[in-house]
Amino acid sequence: MKIFYVDTDKYLIDDDFLKSFGDRKFLSEEKERQHCFGRLLVKTTAKDFYKLENSDVEIVNKKPRFINSKLHFSISHSENIILAAFDENPVGADIEFMKERNFKEFFARYNYKGENITKELFYKFWTEYEAGIKLQGSPKIKVTFPFKDNFMITVVGNFDKNYQMFELNNSGFNCV
Repeated sequence: MKIFYVDTDKYLIDDDFLKSFGDRKFLSEEKERQHCFGRLLVKTTAKDFYKLENSDVEIVNKKPRFINSKLHFSISHSENIILAAFDENPVGADIEFMKERNFKEFFARYNYKGENITKELFYKFWTEYEAGIKLQGSPKIKVTFPFKDNFMITVVGNFDKNYQMFELNNSGFNCV
């Protein structure tokens, strides 16, 4: 399994070119921009990293997939980070910016009885929950880790627990 991300604050791109990756409209300009960056990341990764000739995407059961490939991916975005996990098996990925909120109130809705409710525990729970929904199945493996001090990432699926992470920047992919 491989994880790719792009920091939209650092990636310099012409807005008209970025919008060419969009395939639907959003009410929020920020959400549309995140969507376009997600498609840019997926298509660039498919073509440049995996050497797919056709990176066209279709939506099946509310989940994006490549039309002519068995390569699976899952996209997530939060704040300025757009993330995509790729594997030969179905994957689900989620990233969340870890902001302060009333964690005890949230966990009360899920009948959590633990005493030590922390921001990290909440976002570990939440990203695992969201990634599981995106997988649309039962995972054998969960990989959850903090990222860049303020984010939590989870990828779930039926893959080898080992993973690699790459950043897409204006000069290509860098392994991180």
